[in-house]
Formats: sequence, structure tokens, C-alpha cells
Amino acid sequence: MSNKSDGNDYLFEIAVFLATSARNCIDEPPLYGPFRLLDALSKIADLPKYAPCLKDDPFLQEIKAFADEKKFLVMYGAEEFKKALDEIVEMFAKELKKRYLEKQKETG
Repeated sequence: MSNKSDGNDYLFEIAVFLATSARNCIDEPPLYGPFRLLDALSKIADLPKYAPCLKDDPFLQEIKAFADEKKFLVMYGAEEFKKALDEIVEMFAKELKKRYLEKQKETG
């Protein structure tokens, strides 16, 4: 959709993307599934732009930039693409640990 006027429209766009991706994954090469999931991750990271009730998350924007940069590796080299996926998971693990520790400090 080129006219993303609000959060509901953007959420619907993501839902359409996921539904069509699920169907397309049946007939596509196996590595296209992870590619589509990275693309969905990128779209979800932008949700706060369309839903004012959500706060922008700098970490998710960092992940979005990394995913957008690396997702097309799937077309050139499976190993490099897998390495990029591993890096994203590692980034999330570190951030999860950081956020968990911060919450523990806040709650005492």
C-alpha cells in the first residue's frame, strides 16, 4: 500500500503480506521463508510510525536497517544469509538480556 494513512491500514498490509507469504512459501525455495520473515520483521519495526500508541524502538530500527541490508543475501549465498540470520538472533539475545536486567533493577 502506498497510502499508509494509519496504524490499522499498516497492520492490514502486514497481515496481507504474511498471508500471501505463507502461501508462496509452499512453492518457493526453502530459503525464501526466512527471507520473508526478515521482511516482515522490517515492516513490524515501522509499526510505531503508523500507530501513535506505540513508542519507536531504536533497537528495532537498528535491526530493521541490518535486516534490510542483509536480506537479499539469500539470492547470492545461502551461507552468508544464514550468518546474517545468526547475527540478528545474537543481537536480539543481547538486547533481551539487557532489557531483562533493566526490568529487574526497576522492580528491585
